[in-house]
Parts: sequence; structure tokens; C-alpha cells
Amino acid sequence: MSTPHHEGEPMLRIEDLTVSYHRVPAIHHLSLSLGSGHCVGLFGPNGAGKSTLLKSVAALLKPETGRILIEGIALDQAASLIAYLPQRESVDWDFPVTVRGLVEMGRYHQVGLVGSFSQRDQTAVEEALELFNLTPLACRQIKELSGGQQQRAFLARAWAQEADLYLLDEPFGGLDRTSAAALSSALRTLCDGGKLLLVSHHALAEAESLFDTAILLNGELVACGPTSETLSPQNLECAYGTAIYSGAHHHS
Repeated sequence: MSTPHHEGEPMLRIEDLTVSYHRVPAIHHLSLSLGSGHCVGLFGPNGAGKSTLLKSVAALLKPETGRILIEGIALDQAASLIAYLPQRESVDWDFPVTVRGLVEMGRYHQVGLVGSFSQRDQTAVEEALELFNLTPLACRQIKELSGGQQQRAFLARAWAQEADLYLLDEPFGGLDRTSAAALSSALRTLCDGGKLLLVSHHALAEAESLFDTAILLNGELVACGPTSETLSPQNLECAYGTAIYSGAHHHS
């Protein structure tokens, strides 16, 4: 577990964040702080700003107002601490790389593109493959993997990178039950390793079994804190509106 750069700083601090697309705000004046060792679910209706928030923390979108700090340091200096996994359909799975090759990419910021792999780099790659149960699949092309295995390969790459903050956009989308269980266990492993995970998810019924903390968004912050408190009936009604919420409630 890496030590924070600024003692006592939260892993992620967001201050007064506003992000707009074509001048229409997707997120308004959002502020929150999250510490390491938490698995945080990001909930809210479609268009609530979940993907926008993840992309902003991944430094892929420029905020209009506010700032984001990772372990007390500015976002532009913290790239190596952040791992972002976009929604599966936006990844080119035909890219010709093996699972091991993908995980090795996590070491490039340590090695540089022309540097040679040290024993430490090699060990980091083996550890990551082992941790996410990918050693038997190491020589397979990523396009031959199941959806859940592909997600775990990306998590292994992030672990090899020594990232501290993991941003996952709907990682459970389209996974069968077995793959979802394996992914859920992989996320817990990361959390136990002192990482901070920010995961957008739409199934409210699974929230408490997957996440110890939740963020509820609807363009602005509705609530943030322990999952059961954050996803209270009042807060859900506030975020989703009564009709939609009563529908969600019957499925849970």
C-alpha cells in the first residue's frame, strides 16, 4: 500500500466542480472527499453525470469551475496514480495483445517506452496476473476472453501500474452471474489493498452487497456516505423522482 503524498489528505478531493458539454452543465458545483480503502458506488438516473464525473477525475474532461486533487496533488501531476476503465463497448477488443502484454503496459510509466523491464517490473506483472486469477490466461489474446475476464485483465494492468484510484464506468454491464461474482471479488481485493474505487452502477438492488460507500448524483450531489444511508427512500426519490423510484424499488 503506497503512502499518501500529503499526510492526512483524502485520496480524492473534489472542490466546487462544474463540467459542461456544449455549455450545458452536466455536473453543477460538486464537492466531496473520499479516503482510500473504499469501494464507492456511483448512482443516479441516466444523464445524471456519472460518466462525466469519472471522465473528469480521469482528466479526460476539463472543468469549468473547481478542482480535483488526488492525495493532495493536482490532477495533472497524478496521472500515474489513476486507472480509468471506460464502458466496455468503447474499448477496441480486437487490438492484438495478450493478457500478459496488456498487464505489462501498466509498467510503461515506470520503464519508459524504450527502457528494459527489470526484475521488479516482471514481478509486478506476475503478481497482478496471479491476484486477478489470470495466470492461466496470460498467453491468450484479449479478444478471446469473456467480458468478465477482459475487465479483470484491465484491473491487473492498473495494479501493475501501482494506481491508487480506480475509476470504472459500468464494469458489471453485460456480465453473467459468474463473471460478476469474480469481478466483485477482484474489486474487494483492491479495496483491501488500500485502493479507492469509484464505480458507476445502475442496479440499486445490488448496491449494499457491492459498495460500502455510495454517491448519489442528479447533475448535482444528492448524497454521499455509507451505502444504506445514501440510498435512502428520500434520497432516491430526490434523485430519480417518485415514479421511477417506486419502479426501481419493486425490483430490489
